[in-house]
Amino acid sequence: MEPTETLFMTILKIVLIIIFSIIPFLLGVFANISTKHHRAFLITGRIVSILLAIFIAVILSFFITFAIDESHSTQQTYILACYACGLTVAFLPLSTFYFTTCKKTKKQRVRYLIISFVTFFLILSGFEFLHNRAFGYVFQTERYELSINEFYTDHPKADKNSDINIFASMQNGVSVFTANISVYKDSIILKTIESNYIGDGKSEIDSCYRNNLPPDLIQDIIEEITYYQQEIEYSLFADMCLHPSATIDLVNNKNATTIKLHLPDIDEFHPNARRLVKKINSLVNDSKIDPTKGCSN
Repeated sequence: MEPTETLFMTILKIVLIIIFSIIPFLLGVFANISTKHHRAFLITGRIVSILLAIFIAVILSFFITFAIDESHSTQQTYILACYACGLTVAFLPLSTFYFTTCKKTKKQRVRYLIISFVTFFLILSGFEFLHNRAFGYVFQTERYELSINEFYTDHPKADKNSDINIFASMQNGVSVFTANISVYKDSIILKTIESNYIGDGKSEIDSCYRNNLPPDLIQDIIEEITYYQQEIEYSLFADMCLHPSATIDLVNNKNATTIKLHLPDIDEFHPNARRLVKKINSLVNDSKIDPTKGCSN
């Protein structure tokens, strides 16, 4: 989730708490300070609080019922949990009015109100968490372990005599950057091709060759690929932006093992994938492609 989205959801939760508590709070204050109309404000506050609670419960029930009918069975657990969590929000106007009018000292009432609002903020955060998983978009990286033959079928130019081969393909919009790293016992060789596609199907291709790569960085990259764990993010929002993505293959010729990583949406989600791609991209100092910054940034 991007920082702007997190900020928006935090503000939205605060606004919802204010909306569903402001009227019961004001009625409770008027009931406390009014001597002539104390009973009228007290009755009105109770009725309004109950009606607001019923309104929240009915609205939630309507949307949840519709969502269950339209959802897959795997989503229904999250939807029901989301509904159960959301129903507790219906107690917000009731608790606000009660703690405003309860027979406690002013300091105690303020303390109870603060505790109540913090509690409901946490409840709304739980509701948001479950809602994202019930209705949101899933942004997930993938990790596969393939046979060594599949790697060399996909990359016939890779050197079979090396100890380790790393093949990385990074795409940002219409620009594609590929890197082929061959690791030997006493040397490391990098071959890169960078294709910048221009309109009307034309393209510019730049190539690069290096044999002075830093061994520590290469070893770090190998370890990150080897121990990479899939990353999953959920978001209520999705855009039409063509986010940067990468595909990274690592083959260990000694152990005859291959790891394949598919890393989409690396400008918006998946911090571990973004860090790995930046390290690979840093091997080519003159690269025109920043594979971790897309139109969402």
